[in-house]
Amino acid sequence: MNAPRRTRTTKIVATIGPASWDAQTLERLIRAGADVIRINTAHNAVEERYAIVQIIRSVTRETGRHIGILQDLAGPKPRTGPAADGEAIILERGALVQLTAGDDPLEPDRISIDDPELVSALGAGQRVLMSDGLIELIVTARRGDSVTARVVRGGRLRGRQGVTVPGAPAPVRTLSATEATDIAFAAEQDLEYLGVSFVTSPADIIMVRDELRRHGGRAAVVAKIERPEALRAIHEISHVADALMVARGDLGVQLPPEEVPIAQKHIVDVARSHGKPVIIATQMLETMTSQPLPTRAETSDVAYAVLDGVDAVMLSAETATGKYPVEAVEMMDRIARTVETAFPVSPRPQSDRADTIASTMARAASDLARRSTLVNLIAVITRSGYSAREVARERPAVPVVAVTNSEFVANQLALVWGVETVVMEFASDTETLVRDIGERLVATGHAHPGMHALFVGSLTVHHEPGHVDVLHLRRL
Repeated sequence: MNAPRRTRTTKIVATIGPASWDAQTLERLIRAGADVIRINTAHNAVEERYAIVQIIRSVTRETGRHIGILQDLAGPKPRTGPAADGEAIILERGALVQLTAGDDPLEPDRISIDDPELVSALGAGQRVLMSDGLIELIVTARRGDSVTARVVRGGRLRGRQGVTVPGAPAPVRTLSATEATDIAFAAEQDLEYLGVSFVTSPADIIMVRDELRRHGGRAAVVAKIERPEALRAIHEISHVADALMVARGDLGVQLPPEEVPIAQKHIVDVARSHGKPVIIATQMLETMTSQPLPTRAETSDVAYAVLDGVDAVMLSAETATGKYPVEAVEMMDRIARTVETAFPVSPRPQSDRADTIASTMARAASDLARRSTLVNLIAVITRSGYSAREVARERPAVPVVAVTNSEFVANQLALVWGVETVVMEFASDTETLVRDIGERLVATGHAHPGMHALFVGSLTVHHEPGHVDVLHLRRL
């Protein structure tokens, strides 16, 4: 008996904001297919975040799904001031604007930037990019503590948008007081993922993880790759990070447009070879911020990310501030399911990482599932999530169900390619444990009586996290 393939193996990350952080819209996002909810700390205060997290947790309980929460740290990124009354300003090509240090509301002829050092270093002829490079200014003159710039490429400028000066050296990565507060919040709320912005070296990841652990946090640390320095150190960063994000907005400001797809492909290949979850982010369905349908090019962008075997594709402004947040998730879900049905993802590329018992058993399970028509699904018994990630790394040809006794682990696995989750208490003896899992898989609809499940993991109750000692094929 063949098991029905799960409808989607590529996960969806949805960023929430004013358009979507109410309970009703959040529930619709999750029911539409969002697997991980992203909170961008650059756009909300920690006080607001308490309520947001409680809404997310409440909605996930109501939907019965395991949903991870990814909180981004803002990082050392200069930003514009806030929009007056939340309204964007319009910058017309050829107009002159004054750039000042501070946090004053935006005006059509005056833009504040929250980084005094950046403003003081600007000189005539330098380019200043905003809104992921969509808006471009050229500095024409300095007048005391401010500069005058001419708009080369105009558009709508919303509040708190990133500011980039191409060619400027990366700022030294230290933890600001705000970031320290945000890390403590992630630990206190037991969030599943913590994104680190503007990573330049492995030391940045280690610094954030050490601070997180100091507060007792368990979140996996995601390295956002958005600077040339990170690209040059991608192997070293991948080894210490728990996951990678291809942050194409800022990366696209730092690199020529034609080099961004090459960088994306390289990052994905490195992440997959190291067995690290990888997320493709920024402008995937950008048109849907204002229109109900994406362009064909955007559809292809999502499709090719799925074909590359990424763990997740991410929506940013589409779900945070766009007019069609739920429709954007539904569209991404449809694209991923359609592509996966037509073109199965290939197994992982070769890795320079030394094999472990867990990785060897995971590869054996995946190979057996590919070669034998008897294996209908892989059931991974996991207490930390490690074994499930190792199996998913191989991109097996049958559904993968992680069975765990931890809600946190189940939520964290929501980001990992192809992994469905079941939470249950583990029996103390092997035979009862296997029988209970089989019954639960049938009860939850992951399996049918008569199917064959390949059990992977440790069937002993007391063991180190990631310990794998059994491959066990059983008819349910």
